[in-house]
Amino acid sequence: MNKLKDKVEVFNRLITTDQTVKAMELFYAEEVELQENEAVPTTGKQNCISREKFLLGKFGLALVITKQAIDEANQGVFSEYEMTITNKNKEDQKLIYRTEISVQQWENGRVKKEKFYYNEAKSL
Repeated sequence: MNKLKDKVEVFNRLITTDQTVKAMELFYAEEVELQENEAVPTTGKQNCISREKFLLGKFGLALVITKQAIDEANQGVFSEYEMTITNKNKEDQKLIYRTEISVQQWENGRVKKEKFYYNEAKSL
């Protein structure tokens, strides 16, 4: 599993089967920087994992990768996701749909930087 494409395939399999935290544990660099749109980035692998666990405690997530480009030479990955988000609050369990773009910069077999781009989610 030396090629970026091979690592990305494993990463994809994990995030699309409700194993996002495991994907982060395996493939995020210790000094990773994760940014949502123009928000202040979250830095550090453990901080990013803690944040993800917090969010997954509030929301269920179904994720499908619709398009992806892998730039092996520059170690970049561009992905488009379709997401269905379920609020776990029993009083407000509506479904929300969102399309999201992820841009990852890999280094030494790990995600060093990831930024998500998306507009406001729509209720289904």
